[in-house]
Order: sequence, then C-alpha cells, then structure tokens
Amino acid sequence: MTEKLTLVQEQVRKFLAAELLPIVDQINEDGIFPEKVYRNFFKAGFGASFLPEEWGGDGDILGYLDIGAEIGRIDLGFALSVMASAVLFGKNVHLLGTDAQKKQYLPGIVDGSKIGCWALTDPTTGGSDAVGIQTFCEKKGGQYILNGAKTFITNAPVADYFIIISRMKGTEGKGIEGGCAFVVERGAAGMTLGKPLKKMGHRTSPTGEIFLENCAVPASALLGTEGRAFLDMKKSLDFERAAFSAIGIGAIDELLNIMIKYAAMRNVFGKPILEYQLIQEKIAQIGAEFDVMKAYTQVVRDKMVKGERMTKEAAIVKLLLSKLGLKAADEAIQILGGYGYMTEYRVERIYRDMRLYEIGGGTSEIQKLVIAKELAKEYMNRPGALI
Repeated sequence: MTEKLTLVQEQVRKFLAAELLPIVDQINEDGIFPEKVYRNFFKAGFGASFLPEEWGGDGDILGYLDIGAEIGRIDLGFALSVMASAVLFGKNVHLLGTDAQKKQYLPGIVDGSKIGCWALTDPTTGGSDAVGIQTFCEKKGGQYILNGAKTFITNAPVADYFIIISRMKGTEGKGIEGGCAFVVERGAAGMTLGKPLKKMGHRTSPTGEIFLENCAVPASALLGTEGRAFLDMKKSLDFERAAFSAIGIGAIDELLNIMIKYAAMRNVFGKPILEYQLIQEKIAQIGAEFDVMKAYTQVVRDKMVKGERMTKEAAIVKLLLSKLGLKAADEAIQILGGYGYMTEYRVERIYRDMRLYEIGGGTSEIQKLVIAKELAKEYMNRPGALI
C-alpha cells in the first residue's frame, strides 16, 4: 500500500468518525438517509475520487476501493448510496456520455450537490434477466417515449438524475440487441416515484420504484449508442463488482475486530472465551478465508490498474465475499451470544446488510454462471485435454 493510500484512508476515517459514526445507530433504527453527511462526504472529495481530474476526481482507482472499505466498516447502507451515485451513475456517464452529458451531470455528482441512480431492474423480470426487461422506448421525431416500471432502485427516492435502462419497442426476443439507456432528470413529465421501500437491511440507503407513462425525453438524453445498452453495461460491470466488494471487505474486517475483542474480554468459567478452542476455531476459519480472499482481490486490483479484462476475477471476488460476509456475521453473532442478537452491538445489523450481497449487483447464482462461462472459454482453448 502506498503512502498516498494510507493518507487517504486516514482522512476518510477521521471524516466518518466525526460525521457518520455518532449517528449511525440512530439513523439505522429510524431508516433515515444521512443526506447532510452524504453531501459533505462528496464535498470533501471522497465520493467520486476515481474519476479523472478533469471531472473533479483524482483518477486514483485503487484509492477509491480503499475508501469504500473504510465506509463499509461503519455502515454498508451509506456506502451503497455513495457507490450507486458515483459508480452506477457517474462511472457510466463518464464511460458512455457525450461531452455535453459529462459537463451537465458529472460536476453535481462529484461535489455531492446532486444524487444519481441506476435503474435496470423491472418488477416482472428482476435484475438477473436484464435483456428481458419490459420497460420500452419508442423513437418519435426528435424524442423517445418511455413506458414501464423499475423496482428495487437504490437512491430512487432521493435521486436528481436517473439512468433508465429500456428496450426499443419491437426488439423483444432479440437478446442483447435493442437496449437503450437514458439520463432522465427528477420531475420529468411522465415519470413518477413510488414510496420508499422498507427493507431487511441497508436501511440508511433509500430504495424505491419508478413508474414511466409516456415519459418523453429528448434524443440528447440517450446515453451511449442506440440499441447497445446491454453491451455498454458490460464496460463498467467489472469495476462495479470490485467497488461494491471493497465495501464488504471493510465490513468483514470490522466483524473480526468486534468478535476478537469481545472474546478477549468475555470471561466464562474463569477465563476469556478467546482461550477456548471452539472460539479460536471460528475466528481462525473466518480470518484464514478472509486473508485468502484479500490476497485474491490483489489480482483484481492489478488487472484494474493495467486496464485488463477481469470479468472472471471480479465475479469470483463478489461470490466469495458475499458468502464469507454472511458467514462472518453469523459467527460474530454466535460468539457474542445474546449480545450479538441485540441491536446494541452492530453485528446483527451487519448480518442483515450482508444478506443483500448474495442478491444485489448480480446474485451469487449469476456470478457462478459468469465464472463457469469464463472458465469454459479458458480451458477449451488449452491443449492436452484427455478427451
């Protein structure tokens, strides 16, 4: 780790300790999005720092992953909203947008004055069947007409900017052909927002529905190339998986911190439970798997810096992290016993939050399909097969 990354992490820790940590338990209990903290976080330059300097960032991709881990130590919900705006919205506008779109939307995202979201999931098809979406667009004259609905959209209740993924009318059943993405602003005629959805976890991250009824947007709202949205999405998908996994790394690290320190101070039968082999086994297993997973994430980080394709590697990290995060939270609850089940300690909240990792951003089942597909391509091209 470079000195610069260490400095960035220290700055982020100080910010979060001063602004988020004192309120994190209460806002989770009340289900409140900490808007002021969010805006200050971006204003301080942390929220979208991975973007190039010309757009207000510092271009430091690895530093941004470490920032994500620091947020994950304190609150996965807040981290999710930060990433949804900066990565899902900001990264895609930077990759696919015209110069005019970048100038219009990126400054507000970077300084925190605006909040973005990414709307892919339809109520009928879910997020896994992206090409089967039932949100349609139709080109009429110099504009597009959007009709359909979106659900489980992070930041939807508070967003100013929405990337809406749709399919061109008449391209049903044509697979990856016909996808279109649009940047739609809050208050657009024909777009209405549903009530915030109540969730098991990530309660500080607002989630909602979007309804589109003859929502007319200008041709200039098209993001990327007409008909190629499903292909364009893949350009940022690996980075998105790596960024969201970084958040989980911070949470698992904090779980280990909690369970070890608790086990060291909790006395049963005359000695700390940390001295009992059954407890040591739990901690050792989580710690060993965590270190192996962190070592593998270095492969992803190296490929990211070199600009190399990392579809398989990013999917592996997300799959392993999703399972380990839930396992670590479960073991932490067991070690803390009754206290782990109480809201006084954060482990029950982390458990609820980590459950989303096996669903959101591509389910664990989808990650396995991606990994299997990549492995098949890799091994089918190798010589020396036995058949």
